[in-house]
Amino acid sequence: MQAAKERRQVQAPHDRGYKRRLSDPREFLHFIKKYVGADWMMELSERQLTLCDKEFVEKDYEGKEADLLYRVTREDGQEVLIFILQELQSYVDNTMIFRVLVYVVNSLLRYFLSTDKAQRERKEFRLPVIVPIVFYNGENRWTAVRELREYQAGGEKFGAHILNLEYYLVDLSEIEEDYILSTNTVLDNIMYCDKFRRKLELMEAVRLARRRVSVLGAQEQQEFDSWTKYILLSICGDREDLAREILEWAGNGEEDMAFEYTIIREFHKERDLGREEGREEGREEYLVRLVCRKLQKGKTAEAVAGELEETLEEDRGKILDICEKAEEFAPEFCWEKVAAAWLAQKMPHGCLT
Repeated sequence: MQAAKERRQVQAPHDRGYKRRLSDPREFLHFIKKYVGADWMMELSERQLTLCDKEFVEKDYEGKEADLLYRVTREDGQEVLIFILQELQSYVDNTMIFRVLVYVVNSLLRYFLSTDKAQRERKEFRLPVIVPIVFYNGENRWTAVRELREYQAGGEKFGAHILNLEYYLVDLSEIEEDYILSTNTVLDNIMYCDKFRRKLELMEAVRLARRRVSVLGAQEQQEFDSWTKYILLSICGDREDLAREILEWAGNGEEDMAFEYTIIREFHKERDLGREEGREEGREEYLVRLVCRKLQKGKTAEAVAGELEETLEEDRGKILDICEKAEEFAPEFCWEKVAAAWLAQKMPHGCLT
């Protein structure tokens, strides 16, 4: 229980990192245009957005506040309220549509009651449009219902005669990495790294993203590094020295295979779940990935074995065996396929499931 509490405390700054970026109207506008992409959003400009103070943000049935609320003034004078809920956790909240309903109803009620009684009783009086967005960064695909009609038993039978609403969903697990990298903002790079947060490829993702952020400016790089540090701490426990070392390595333009391999071993050590075979398999997968990367560059098996044997102190025979297995997948040398074939080959007979 205490460990889970500590993990939440470490991850909280990471969660606030998203809120900090989305509190910038320019970054928020980029986010909704790129990752939500509704037609009416594409017409908006930054000057039409106003970030509302916390006091204007309503609460749901559990007393939780929406993360952000923006007021949008359209060219025709119509007012639109956009609120975003950041579901930055590993599980899917199946009550989300009800939470959204309460936010919307509370907001409309507040608007209605704060309007002069004579004005709200006029024929032309209209409530503002309220648009909910849910941003989810869990590993598993979002499976909760997105329409209120689906949350009501037998709701599909009554058509338009029952209350309904739907939220926009940005599910990070469903967004392709290449699409995220098609533009370069701090938020894009944070989202890119977040897709690898629980994977061995995190270090490479941080390195690539940090190189991209470096062209944006010193302040942007500082914000990205601050966010990344807390992600690394969530993996490395209290090893702040290791997190700092990884960031320094990520900013180094040279390809330091030995250090990268050391980092991965620390990664596994800190995330030890008591399964020695799982840690060993992870290290072997990473060795396969290093081999494939060098083969993709046109290096011979002998050259690969020579380099990795010296820097990683790995058995030369094992490296050559991996190279031989990788040749079955030339010229792409897809490391996932090679790793699967290599590990299957190593599996003792009779262990197939």
